This record gives sequence, structure tokens and C-alpha cells, in this order.
Amino acid sequence: MINFKKQVLETFTKYAQIESGSDFKSQSTPSTQTQVEFAKILKADLEKLGLQDIKLASTCHLTAKLPANVDGKYPVVGFLAHMDTYPEGTIGRQVKVCLHPNYKGGDLVINKELGVILKPELSPALKKCIGHDLITSAGDTLLGTDDKAGIAIIMEMLKYLIAHPEIKHGDIRIAFTPDEEIARGPDNFDVPAFGADFAYTLDGECGDGIAYENFNAATVNISVKGVLAHPGQAKGIMENPVRILADIISKWPENKLAETTEGRQGFLTFIDSKADFTTATASAMVRSFEETELHAMVKELEDIIADIRKKYPGSEIKADTTYTYKNMRPVIDKNPMAVKLAKEAFKECGLVSEGSPIRGGTDGARLTYMGLITPNLDAGYATPHGPFEWASLDQMSKIINALICLCEKITKLG
Repeated sequence: MINFKKQVLETFTKYAQIESGSDFKSQSTPSTQTQVEFAKILKADLEKLGLQDIKLASTCHLTAKLPANVDGKYPVVGFLAHMDTYPEGTIGRQVKVCLHPNYKGGDLVINKELGVILKPELSPALKKCIGHDLITSAGDTLLGTDDKAGIAIIMEMLKYLIAHPEIKHGDIRIAFTPDEEIARGPDNFDVPAFGADFAYTLDGECGDGIAYENFNAATVNISVKGVLAHPGQAKGIMENPVRILADIISKWPENKLAETTEGRQGFLTFIDSKADFTTATASAMVRSFEETELHAMVKELEDIIADIRKKYPGSEIKADTTYTYKNMRPVIDKNPMAVKLAKEAFKECGLVSEGSPIRGGTDGARLTYMGLITPNLDAGYATPHGPFEWASLDQMSKIINALICLCEKITKLG
């Protein structure tokens, strides 16, 4: 087993210090110019490594190929990671990467002065990383391992394969994509041009192994147009949108909210709202591993709204549902080779192979339904999207070994 801790720390630190947050409110593609600048840096690094067919699309999708060094026809494997970091937490501020060598267990003190102290019960993966070298930010930003850890892992894999031609591999395709954090990563991604038979996103949390099951997802947008009247003369006339929206939200069952569910339980959670005397709007996020449950929850919300309409007959209350992504598991179960190979490689390198279902979405889910089977792999980080984010260099090093092993396995197929 090769120790890649020093190399992956250097590579990650370089990329972590480059601002590349996406933007929920932006309508441009990509959503921020900083992602374009980061993509240009990655493109230059791929060129220095000698990769071929390097392309940076106008949509900020960066792709490249490491050609096979073995004769014969083998499946083409792809590795993907996203360039953007979570929109909140780094904009205008440089990330400082802090090393915590030989973690002894207990509280992980990220910044004592700011009170950023992570307790193991809030991040269970910490208990499995005693003795590891951990990295965090300085506590005033997020760290950005989601997903610059994935990028650093892929880069170190490429460097090693290029430096060691005795390790046989087929064609390897690489993609670094924008705007994953705002659910636009696969938009405009050219699957046929990418040319992989199957692929992996390096974007999983520490110890999660290979994940190939995720939520089905929908968004319900609610709009209310009430009946306006002077408050002093409102009796029997006014239908207040603020109250109408509050009635809708309050009727959703407590046991089906994000904050009251776990494991394989689905949920509906209200993610924004705006209201005044004339209009009100809100959006609800609906998630479930089962499509039948997803549709049932949407129907349950629609029934609540139908009852509210009876209470406020003069108002206009609408609910529009958009189904955004689907659970990749049914497709992957019919095409299991990618998962089988990854599980074998992870197990041989001392990593957890069987992953937990993702209580969220993944670029891999959309790509799978676009024709590219793409399970998600552990990238060594945990507690993302805030100052408590951390990653294990030991875990990242093992993952690099596992990817190298996986590439070798493909040349032994058949």
C-alpha cells in the first residue's frame, strides 16, 4: 500500500485556496466566474501531466483522457469530481488548511477562540479515524473537501499511474464539473463525447464506501393570492396570505420533516417562504428512496392545500411540482459491474465497501439516467458545508490506492 498522505495534502491545499463557490441565485452557466478560473488551473495541471483530449467547454465542464498502456479492448472507466464548493462559507475569504496529526480521539478542536469544537457524537466517522492525520479549515470558513478532496484524489491517482507505466490500465476518462452544489452539475454534460462505459463520482463522506442508492426528489412551489382589505374593516372580507401559508405549513405532519427523520425515511421540508398582505410563496423539498412514497407525500401536501382552499374560497392557491432526480439503484442493479469492481478494490485496500444510501442527491444519479452508470465513492471527508468540515489524509491515501487497484482490475476482465 502506497502512502500518498504528503502528496494529497499538498495537492488539496493548493486547490482549497482557490475560490470556486457556486451561486444559488445566478442564472449564468456556470453560476460563477471563479469556477471558470479554477477550471483553467486544473486544465493546465492536466496538460503538465500529459493527458490527451483535454477540453474545457463553455459550460465549464473540463474533460480529459489518460490513454491505455495495454493492448486489447477493455471498458473505459471515468472518474468525476465537482469544482464548486458550497455557496456559503468561503466567498471572498481564503481557506487555510490546518493539519491535526495523529488524532487521539475525543473533541476535535478546530478553533478554540471561535468556539469551533467538533464532538465525535456529531460526526460518527471521527471515531473510526483515531490515529489518522486529519485536516480542517481554521474554523472561519468551510474546508472545501466537498469536492476538492475528490479532485485531489483523482489527480494523485493520475500522477502515480503516469509515473508507473508497469501498472497496466485501459483508457481512463476524467471530468471536473461545475455547479454540483446547486444541482446543475450534469446540465449540458455530453455523455457520448465523454466516452466512458461507466464512471464514478469521488464525492462521498469518510467511511461511506460505495454508494449507489440516493433519494428520489421533487420540489413543490406554492403560491397564494389572497383577498386584500383594510385591517380595521377586514371582517368577512380579508383572506390574509400570511395566515394561509402558515396554515398550510403547520398542517404538515411533524414525523415527516427532515429534522425528525433518518435512515431510509423520506421527508418533506419547507425551504423558503415569503408573504405579505396580498401574496405569499413557499417551496417544499420532498425526498424519498421509494418513488411511491415520494408521490404519496406530494399528494398529501396537495390534499392539505385542497382543504385550505375550502377555508379561503376567495383566494387563489396553487401548487406546482417539479420532479428533479431519481434513485439510481434500480438502474445500477441491472448493470452491476461498476459497483462490483469498486467493492473488490475498496475491500482489498482496507476500506469499507458497502455504502449506505445517500440521504441526498448526487451528480451520479442524474448521469446514470443519462446513460452513464455512475456510483459514488468515498472521498475521505465529513461534516461538509460548514466550519466543522474535516477530512482524513489516511483515508484519502487508501482511496487513491483503491482507484489504482480498480483500474488494474479492469484489464483483467474476461
